[in-house]
Amino acid sequence: MEEVVTLLDLLSLVVAYTFVNGSLYLGMALGFTITTGVLRIFNLAYGAIFLIAIYGTWMFWNDLGFGLIESIILAILLVAAFTYAVYRVVILKFADLEDYMLAALVAVFVIVEELIGYAYPEVVGVYVPTMVYTETVPFGVASIPGQYLVVSLVSLAMLGIYLLFFIKTKNGFIMRAISQDMVASKLVGVNFNRTFALAMVIASIPPAIVMLLISPVWALNPYIGWTVFTYAILVAVLGGLGNLKGSIMAAYIIGFIQASVGFLLDPRLMLLVALVVVMAVLIVRPKGLARAETIW
Repeated sequence: MEEVVTLLDLLSLVVAYTFVNGSLYLGMALGFTITTGVLRIFNLAYGAIFLIAIYGTWMFWNDLGFGLIESIILAILLVAAFTYAVYRVVILKFADLEDYMLAALVAVFVIVEELIGYAYPEVVGVYVPTMVYTETVPFGVASIPGQYLVVSLVSLAMLGIYLLFFIKTKNGFIMRAISQDMVASKLVGVNFNRTFALAMVIASIPPAIVMLLISPVWALNPYIGWTVFTYAILVAVLGGLGNLKGSIMAAYIIGFIQASVGFLLDPRLMLLVALVVVMAVLIVRPKGLARAETIW
């Protein structure tokens, strides 16, 4: 009887953390998928958004004395301004030189990372009090931290909002048209600069919000952006670059792999096994699970 209960506990944990990890990774990758789907650009500066959201909030709140809510709003505006600047200064500048663009975007990421590392080294102990729910939530015979559930629900809510945007609004329809056929969109007079800039800015919001919500239960450091960005890339690449349906599937597949490996094998193998599985799938399906000619 004891073995049955233990097995049920493990299975409950796998199911629970498949949901919370999958939703978390989906929220992390949502903006990256939008940028890739609309602009057809592998935005390697995307990881800087996670850092700017957290350390920007800390700067406004701890250093400049703003209230927490005002600091969060200002940090998100700072993220949007950063993303718009990256589009204007880097992406437009190197529009016809993709290799140089990728190198420049990596350089932007590293510059942001080093600036934050200089201003707020790990010993500073940055902590943003965005904890919404401190209790654990029962899930079958398992339980999960309430804040993880908050992040999961917020990620799914943002996904719903963006799907409505792409399906129901004029700007969303234009972005879908561009992702499907850029040449035809140009012929009918679509303003590419305005649409691309809007896509970049709205794509910066989900990673900022997710990072602000998950930061109270993670150990923060100035180099965490690479770790978080890794999961965003895994989800986007496995799902099929620029396809939201694929990203949804990929997020929960990776969440299931990590939960299964973490609870049934060895937590140290979680990322390694996820990487191996993604590589194996890409060998069979080089364009990912649901590569399509439109973002949705």
